[in-house]
Amino acid sequence: MTLVTRARLRLTVTIVTLVLAGVAAYTLGVALRPPPVLAGTALQNPPSMVDLELVRGDGSEMRLGDALGGKTTLVFFGFMRCPDVCPFTMARLATLYEDMGRPADLNVAMITVDPEHDVPELLQTFVTAFHEDFLAFSGSNAQIATAARAFFVGYAGIGTETFTHTDVVAVLDRRGSLRYVYSQQNLPRLPVDLPLILAQSGF
Repeated sequence: MTLVTRARLRLTVTIVTLVLAGVAAYTLGVALRPPPVLAGTALQNPPSMVDLELVRGDGSEMRLGDALGGKTTLVFFGFMRCPDVCPFTMARLATLYEDMGRPADLNVAMITVDPEHDVPELLQTFVTAFHEDFLAFSGSNAQIATAARAFFVGYAGIGTETFTHTDVVAVLDRRGSLRYVYSQQNLPRLPVDLPLILAQSGF
């Protein structure tokens, strides 16, 4: 082996060593990088919502888990006569859904807190006016009350001018477990957070 050949070999070994060291350092950095901080509130012991009985927009009664079809789902509790936060939130979710390219593995659903007025057919028309892919759920007063409690949603003053309700957006994983809750204050972060959430195991 000539001196030139040896020099070239040493140079090649040095370059390969430096490249491998760089790859190892990058890999270690990625592994040690802290997970992104999400704006939503994460539930440490996510409750399952799959057994909730509700009525779909077509009038059929079914378990929520069956209706969602194993997809990640954004859920908002509202009502048709709501003058501000409900249409604003649904419009924001419609924009998010479109901006993400109408993901095949994502549902967006609204559950009414005013079932006596928001009958299934009317509610379906209201919800799909924001996006044709969106899901609408109504039910009896008892069914809605049970669902609201499960989602930690409160409401009061049904049918009055002082009707109030919790206006969060809930994020269910594909197994139907409640994983994150976004308040109106941190809802603007959802377009940034949702792709990160969907990339997590279980979503």
